[in-house]
Amino acid sequence: MKALRWSLIVLAALVALLVLAALLVTELINPDAYRGQIERLVARDTGRPLRIEGHLRLGWYPWLTLEIGPARLGNRTGLRGPDLLAWRSARVPVRLLPLLLHRRIELGTIELDGADIHLWRSAAGVGNWQNLLATPSAPATSTATPSIGGLVLRDATLVYTAGSASLELRQWQLHLGAWAPGRPISLSTRFVLLAPHVPPGGVPVRFSVRRLRVQSSPLRVRTPQWMLTVASAALSGALRFTAGRTGPDAAGTVALTVPSVRALIGTWGLKMRLPKDPSALGALSLSTRWRLGGGTVRLAPLSARLDATSLTGWASGSLGAHARWRFGLAADQVDFDDYLPPTRRHPKPLKLPLARLRALPLQGTLTVERAIIAGTRMRALELRVQ
Repeated sequence: MKALRWSLIVLAALVALLVLAALLVTELINPDAYRGQIERLVARDTGRPLRIEGHLRLGWYPWLTLEIGPARLGNRTGLRGPDLLAWRSARVPVRLLPLLLHRRIELGTIELDGADIHLWRSAAGVGNWQNLLATPSAPATSTATPSIGGLVLRDATLVYTAGSASLELRQWQLHLGAWAPGRPISLSTRFVLLAPHVPPGGVPVRFSVRRLRVQSSPLRVRTPQWMLTVASAALSGALRFTAGRTGPDAAGTVALTVPSVRALIGTWGLKMRLPKDPSALGALSLSTRWRLGGGTVRLAPLSARLDATSLTGWASGSLGAHARWRFGLAADQVDFDDYLPPTRRHPKPLKLPLARLRALPLQGTLTVERAIIAGTRMRALELRVQ
């Protein structure tokens, strides 16, 4: 009992000393005095100037935390344009015991508020983000890669510009889980996308991935679940990808759901004549397993449903400039009259673009169990494309 009691006393004394040390560090040390040193270290390791415009603050509970006010990370010498990164505030927590006892850096969740990120290419094609952490002047060190508890971006903006083309993410929120070498990570993000051929107000996008594993050499990517939502269209699935010597080898599943194709067309502002039947182009769903390898991709089994029509079958195609697709599809019922646009006052004679149809790189068979065309009911309709 005495040994246990003395062990508890020693442990309590050690904890008290550590707490006292943390209090002394945070109360007696002025972190603003190290502003210049931090700016020089970042400039040395990134090759870009760091300007800390706000105050530095230290906290100690439950983590030793460095809080940084407004700051800017500029571009490499010779590149003129918007700063690479700016933020309103940043928070970097560090576990105290591993740092004091083992000199091992274990970071908590890094938080960045109001980040403004500008990625752009110069007229010579040089990106301002290139060689961000690999400059010739950075000395080699033998310290182990620190573990990071995660990354959180709040109210961020990202702008990518290359020539006259630009892409922008507004109201960007990002939650990246803890990561360490060899361990899976998870992330979720949402933003408003502004890009060419996108409605003026932008399109809301959400993306999440669970237990993502990435290996760099050879490149391997695996996740049991990913989800992407663009406007009202939702995609989900699983992915396995390997970059081999003869080309990529990948497989997975994908499922698509659209509550209303008609509404989605309106959201994107597409100029097209919609069917006269207001119920046509309603709910759409699609699911399939896919496999990519040897320069070809195969979708099987494939199933889809649009309005009252169900479709099953398969499709496969080659990739490249001379791609060709083969398919075998079967539908249960289709009322083609439902998808005709409103009749014009002076309708023009229907002319099928036979030359374009013959030029399509398609070969396969579509069978329809029951169909209605121009009011005529048909059974066992078969369409062959050679």
